[in-house]
Amino acid sequence: MALIINKVKTFKWTVDYEYPVDDEFIEVKFKAIFKRMPQKFLVEMAKKATPKLDKNGNELPIDFDPNELCEKVIVGWEDVFMEDDKGTEIEVPFSKENLKNLLEIPFISAYLAKSFYEGQTGKKLKNLEGQ
Repeated sequence: MALIINKVKTFKWTVDYEYPVDDEFIEVKFKAIFKRMPQKFLVEMAKKATPKLDKNGNELPIDFDPNELCEKVIVGWEDVFMEDDKGTEIEVPFSKENLKNLLEIPFISAYLAKSFYEGQTGKKLKNLEGQ
């Protein structure tokens, strides 16, 4: 199969998200649709995520914000639902407003950023710290 440079503009990747409920973690999966980003963007995000040291060798806070990444790379999703007043699950259509609401869920932007990285590189991260 030949590489057609301008053909693949997005990719879908499974997001494994866990959240706490009564001393347990519930794991859910959904698909995020990511925009394929240019190398320049990936290098910029990697620089922001790389720890830096001050002149005394102390680690400085990183500049990486997973919400910033998510707002730029997520262009859709599948299997994202919410419950209506009657407890019925209804599908949440993708929109920029719904994405902002989704990113308010604690730590979900970190899970989305992890999935984006895995989809771009083909390398699985063991945890959110990259260990």
